Amino acid sequence: MSDSRANSPSRVDPDIEVINKTRESLFRAFNATDLDAFMKWMADDIVVMGQGGPPALVGEAAVRSSYKEFFDNGPFIPDLRVSSDEVIVCGDWAFDWGTWVVLRNYGRIARQEVLKSCYVMIWRRQTTRTWKLARIIWNGTPVNVEAGK
Repeated sequence: MSDSRANSPSRVDPDIEVINKTRESLFRAFNATDLDAFMKWMADDIVVMGQGGPPALVGEAAVRSSYKEFFDNGPFIPDLRVSSDEVIVCGDWAFDWGTWVVLRNYGRIARQEVLKSCYVMIWRRQTTRTWKLARIIWNGTPVNVEAGK
């Protein structure tokens, strides 16, 4: 059951506002393939459980290495759009779930692909009072689309 008050614009908890802004910054960095800006929002003990796993990526070094390879050599240019359905804060932990769509543009060939996905993100408040992504799991299905549509 969703607590509609959790994300209501007129009654947004300050922690939820910070998490929403942090999520936006995280995905803005992803779309820009800016590894340092992307990793800035990851906890040291981040766990990423993605499409096609296991294995999970465990720890900042493993996630950095994997995303460096993707950002440097990935076969497509990402355009990710995220929509959070709910954020619930429980002490120093927060639970965020929603959907995203990634438009994959394959630069050298006239092909695009859309990945529709759902996610669960678990955020943890840091001693600095900022929020960092501690756990994420996502899955989805790629759908081919014609270039230019």
